[in-house]
Amino acid sequence: MPVENLLQRLPEDARKSALDATEALMYHKQFLPRGGLLLMLVSRFRDDTREALQMEPERYPGRGSVFRSLDDLTSAELDKIAGAVAVLLQERFTRVMDDPELPRQLADFRDQLEAQKTERAQLQASIAL
Repeated sequence: MPVENLLQRLPEDARKSALDATEALMYHKQFLPRGGLLLMLVSRFRDDTREALQMEPERYPGRGSVFRSLDDLTSAELDKIAGAVAVLLQERFTRVMDDPELPRQLADFRDQLEAQKTERAQLQASIAL
């Protein structure tokens, strides 16, 4: 069964949550891992979600994006991206993703985000001493 049909089975508020999460990641696309696979998969899932909401697809973000380090994120941006990844890794969304690589890529990225948060917390704790 095509992914669009599976997404359409989700309640509209769930589809909107998935769209919000993908939009947040696309807004901060320069912080996604190098190589572009996660960017491509998130972009495609965003388009599938937009289609399930009967919206026009967005333009593909294109190649040549300047990648930036997670170190460059503000704490608020880091939390926003981590929250978006957590939403997309909910089972209700992973079971309707048409590419099994997307949840794997998201899980790997979540691990990188958590490592960044841990590093910041350790740095902050060392400064507080």
